Amino acid sequence: MEAKTWRLRREIPAGPAPWRALAAAWNLEPRLARLAWLRGADQPEDLAWRLDPSWTRSTDPHLLPGVDPAVARIRQAIGARERIVVYGDYDVDGVTATALLVRALERLGAEVSFFIPNRFSDGYGLHMDCIRELKATRDPGLLLSVDCGVRSVDEVKASAELGMDWVITDHHALGPELPPACAVVHPHLDGYPNRFLAGVGVAFKLAQALMGAVPHPTGADAAFLDGMLKLVAIGTVADMMPLVDENALLVRRGLDSLSGKNGPGLAALLRAAKKEGVLGGQDIAFGLAPRLNAVGRMGGAEDAVRLLLTREAAEAEALMARVEVLNQERRAIQQGLTASLPPPDGAAFDLVLDPAAHKGVIGIVAGQRMRATGRPAGVCTVIDGVAHCSLRAPEGYDLGELLVLAQPFILSGGGHRAAAGLSFEASRLTFVRQALQRGAAMQAEGRELPPLLLDGAPGELPDDADLARLEPFGQGFAPPLARVEGTLASSAVFGADHWKLRVAGLSDPLTWFSNHERPAQPRAGERICVAAAPQGSARWGRSWLVDMALEGAAP
Repeated sequence: MEAKTWRLRREIPAGPAPWRALAAAWNLEPRLARLAWLRGADQPEDLAWRLDPSWTRSTDPHLLPGVDPAVARIRQAIGARERIVVYGDYDVDGVTATALLVRALERLGAEVSFFIPNRFSDGYGLHMDCIRELKATRDPGLLLSVDCGVRSVDEVKASAELGMDWVITDHHALGPELPPACAVVHPHLDGYPNRFLAGVGVAFKLAQALMGAVPHPTGADAAFLDGMLKLVAIGTVADMMPLVDENALLVRRGLDSLSGKNGPGLAALLRAAKKEGVLGGQDIAFGLAPRLNAVGRMGGAEDAVRLLLTREAAEAEALMARVEVLNQERRAIQQGLTASLPPPDGAAFDLVLDPAAHKGVIGIVAGQRMRATGRPAGVCTVIDGVAHCSLRAPEGYDLGELLVLAQPFILSGGGHRAAAGLSFEASRLTFVRQALQRGAAMQAEGRELPPLLLDGAPGELPDDADLARLEPFGQGFAPPLARVEGTLASSAVFGADHWKLRVAGLSDPLTWFSNHERPAQPRAGERICVAAAPQGSARWGRSWLVDMALEGAAP
């Protein structure tokens, strides 16, 4: 594993600690206040979304563009007993958004069902073949998209000719023209204050408005919507949306709700992930989300929605067993692809193609390569002569701009600044690669490859119970990461794919997952310098998870 340069997240000025005001205002242990300050919290109000996540701070859903006409059309459909189909996406954001709106519409007495396109046979977004099949088999009067559809102008037009209306809810990049739906609900329209809503966040705001729980829910509505925030937390973290401002509030309330009593499906999911007690953002990112994602990555994602919706314990256990099998299959395929690809060559954009790569795991592997190099990365597979690629980019890059540069050579593309997909004729790989590399080099011009940002030594991080006060940690509010340096006192193999290490002078053990970048097990007596994240467990206590090797000397 190549050692990476690093620095503290912020330079600490001489004189009194700049986080004293945070500590005093919120009664924070000094190390916790320091951690918040390192993440850019200068004023006490910057932490209010996390430390005082009351409903009164949340944004009135009627301020979300498109909500009012969407509510009117959906209420009309409920009153007229029209069939409603929630048309979702196969990733975790889409699955949780689908389950959320189905549950909310059922509560309002709607005749509702759901549909998730298949990643392999249908692909992302609205498709006329799927829409025609829904017309023939369910004859809905209204289709309601979640986490997709904002660029599906032709599909919405054609649906109208078939006698079906659309309400579009989405958060992906807008196109030059909005689809002619009854309503388009999107946080990037008309200056809405929270541009970072995930697809499930948009669905939640619509559900809140439909229930009339505005500007803020109370009583039974508040209890129901807090339950729905469990899904918002899972989908928002999984989709890597920034956990700042109102997103921090929604996810924090969702985490608090998840840490209490759950329905059969979520309870089974938590047991499978071995998560208990107070939950954090990283429990979702590395425990719950991969399991839900595996269903859509390996085939159709309907079982993931069923798991979230079921009210029967026996059905939940059966569905969860199926999900676990798919997740293990996903892990094995992912590990095989990771090992088979050539290592990054230092290019400004790391784009690799394996004609036999499993389409369901290329996004995960692209993310791994991106994190290892600090540069944008993409992994492609080939289906019927067409390359299908998943792209990932670190902070400071914009994949949307890069896709514009590659436009002459691609068949389709879209997504977020940090995650996107595209397709092109496989014979044009060289041209696409050159366009992406040229654009990435332009975006990186004038700046060095960023160092890894750390929070100091293990002793400078607060205890796990204090850390929980600043949740959620994730995109935009980085999880704690310490620099651990010392001589190994012991090294043991644990399980099939990781090592348990003891560093002299550090009371808590380190876990280091073996991979092709570090194939040799570290040995007792060896000196290491690594970045590691604290891993709190109600059952096992604190340990440290190695993220990557560091250069030994401080910059």
